[in-house]
Amino acid sequence: MAAEKRSGDIRRETLKNGLVAIVEENHRAPVVAVQVWVKVGSTYEDEKIAGITHLIEHMIFKGTERRGPGEIAETIEAQGGYINAFTSYDYTCYYIVGPRDILETALDILSDAVFHPAFDPGELEREKEVVLEEMRMREDRPMILLSERVLEAAYVKYPYRRPIIGYEKTVRALSRKDLLDYMHRYYVPSNMAVVVVGDVDASQTLALVERYFGGVPARKPPEVKFPEETYVKEPRAVTVHKGVEENYFEIVLPAPRLTDPEAPVMDVMAALLGEGHSSRLYLKLRRRLGLVHSIEAAAFTPAGPGLFEVYGTASPENLKAALKEALVEVFRLKYEPVSEEELRRARIQVLSDFVYSRETMEGEARKLGTFEMVAGDPAAADRYMEAVRRVKPQDLMAAAQKYFDPARVVAGILTSQGELSPGELKRLVEEAELEAQGITPTEAGPVIPPVYRKLSNGLRVVILPLRDVPSVAMALVFPGGLRYETPETNGLFRALVTVWPRGTRKHSAEEISRLVESLGGKIKGFSGRNTFGLEATFLSDGFREGLDLFLEVLREPAFTETEVDRARPELISALMRQDDQPVQVALKEFYRVMFSPHPYGLNVLGSRDFFEKVTAETLRRAYARYVRPDSGVLAIVGDVDPEEVLRELSRKLVDWKAPPEPLPRDEKPPALSGPRITTVTKEAEQTHILLGFRAVGLRDRDRYALEVLNAVLAGQGGRLFRTLRDEKALAYTVTSFLTLGVNTGSLALYIACAPDKKDEALSGLWNEIARIKERGITDEELARAKNWLVGSYETELQTNLSQAMDRALNEALGLGFNYFYRYIEGIKRVTREEVQEAAQKYLRNDAYVLVILEPAGGQ
Repeated sequence: MAAEKRSGDIRRETLKNGLVAIVEENHRAPVVAVQVWVKVGSTYEDEKIAGITHLIEHMIFKGTERRGPGEIAETIEAQGGYINAFTSYDYTCYYIVGPRDILETALDILSDAVFHPAFDPGELEREKEVVLEEMRMREDRPMILLSERVLEAAYVKYPYRRPIIGYEKTVRALSRKDLLDYMHRYYVPSNMAVVVVGDVDASQTLALVERYFGGVPARKPPEVKFPEETYVKEPRAVTVHKGVEENYFEIVLPAPRLTDPEAPVMDVMAALLGEGHSSRLYLKLRRRLGLVHSIEAAAFTPAGPGLFEVYGTASPENLKAALKEALVEVFRLKYEPVSEEELRRARIQVLSDFVYSRETMEGEARKLGTFEMVAGDPAAADRYMEAVRRVKPQDLMAAAQKYFDPARVVAGILTSQGELSPGELKRLVEEAELEAQGITPTEAGPVIPPVYRKLSNGLRVVILPLRDVPSVAMALVFPGGLRYETPETNGLFRALVTVWPRGTRKHSAEEISRLVESLGGKIKGFSGRNTFGLEATFLSDGFREGLDLFLEVLREPAFTETEVDRARPELISALMRQDDQPVQVALKEFYRVMFSPHPYGLNVLGSRDFFEKVTAETLRRAYARYVRPDSGVLAIVGDVDPEEVLRELSRKLVDWKAPPEPLPRDEKPPALSGPRITTVTKEAEQTHILLGFRAVGLRDRDRYALEVLNAVLAGQGGRLFRTLRDEKALAYTVTSFLTLGVNTGSLALYIACAPDKKDEALSGLWNEIARIKERGITDEELARAKNWLVGSYETELQTNLSQAMDRALNEALGLGFNYFYRYIEGIKRVTREEVQEAAQKYLRNDAYVLVILEPAGGQ
């Protein structure tokens, strides 16, 4: 035997002839499961011999060279065991389960059956009739029948499109020689594994496997080249007419292979959508809308290209509505992150299936055999479970965006009446995609959904073609900015984006400026608390040349010492201007006190110490680590052809690869354990007061209520302005503002007043907080706040650049590139009660930050 591999209680050894032996001792019951796995399934067939793998499975226990028909089953049953087999697309398994004393008999019989089958001609003809009856039985099972038709439509090239059982014509034509030739090719030791799980001694069991399987000569199985699956390129409809009482539907979309990193994510997604009575599909389609009688979801993740499935039953008049509403829920996963609580339940459901399967020796052996056949390692099952435990909301969204392309939907119905036409399905898919984004069909009108693609290097590209104005805007966004800085590197990203567009390896800063401006365009960098990147605008006539220049700046920046030296005084000047404005000094101190030692406590404009010592090499290293396709999002909005741009990007960015070093982890700042109060002084005429509270991050559901609460307080129509300025004349400027980070934030109230009004102004802020916590808000305030938020947002998104930036930022931050629609819907859903609850929860009297800027030498 070859060198032994261990993983926990699993022993895996390879015999000299290439056969793999896997043994797991399990003493929870005096039982053993013995399985022989062969890496050949129906996908290894061609059209002429379709069904041969399944027919061999039927024939394998019908007698061997030394055992007659029926003798195998009689021997096993006489010892209290049972024998069976199954065929899949990718492998075949023969197994015996029984008392532990059956181990040697089981190994002897299985070895005899798979290496020395008799295939008696008379038995073969009789068994063909049994298989044909199985075919007819499947025709009488509506869900199986519909599923086979849907799979045939969903797979364009891959042999999963053929039923495992084959066809009547091909099965009837198979001869004894066909079966023997097929087994000779594929039933070779190096293509097989013996799995034993049960109340056994591992070393003794491995010796028995060697005795019964080790003497078979080594041979190589043939190499099989499977076609590359493309899936459908537009929605494909399937209708099966059958005289049934119930009506059935099924939807499929592409999914990963079992060995792809998204496979565990898909299992969690299936549980979240369609497993149990707390799943999204059940709650919406069964409980709330009453459209279905049953509904489930599953991830088919085999050795080859997979499918994500939603299936169920409904009355005939509800079939199409059920298809659409199910698609809405599936597509929503692309645009809306799930809550941690919902994700936790889904992960537990997937993990529980694994755990329960281990309660029987047969279930545990099947798990080990499956992962050995597909991944080449039975221990991969445990790694799979660990991957399930690590699934995060952003993983679900990324997988959904990768696989749930509306153009690749295949849906079918089985009914005694009605038809699902291609045109109807296309309309249902389009409506579902829009509604998943928060756009109702009545609002949609001429809305053109953006094109979303993920390039081979991981770069996400969003393109929205708007032809009404001859201009194009681009926003390229990466995670970064203040969140990845330290006190020693504070200002790194500001310096990076300032110098980045100033010259490439081909063109100087002056040449780049001249070329860009000659096209009526601009390219510049930006950096904030959560992200950084490049933005650009061009007239559409110059877009092709502009795109080339943009990609040149992206891929070939020069970062010369000359340009760093030129940028240095500009960066320091911004800090000096900040220090000249009392309100900016107060804000800088507010964020320091609110978030320190978290990076959000640093100055968003950077630090003088860093700017004075920064070098070109420092920026080159930062560029190499943070400007990376696997975390980037490029949004393009304007007068463009999406497919043409995608082809150009794929061609020109093919060699852009991500560095091996991962991005830093985002950490939460320590909680506010009590009041943090500080006073700063500066030459000024007014006293500036900032009273702030810790809030939530961008993806938290409380965000919407806090946005509305802030809008109630802020603005000229807000409470603070009306009460403290209009009624009490305490200040010229009074407002509030909400700052949202990746996983934390703050809500602050601000007032600038005369020094002698400081105490009254601060008391006024606390009074407004108390009033809103105790009495809530009025319907009029709620309506005004919502209208102001939605109207301001829509107004801000008028330009191509603002739309591109909004989509890129939201996608990069894990909110989804169409978050615009969900944001508006989230604001519209907020109630008065939720606003009051948010005030009570976050505006805490025992945990706050108070920063007061006093005039130097004043009171």
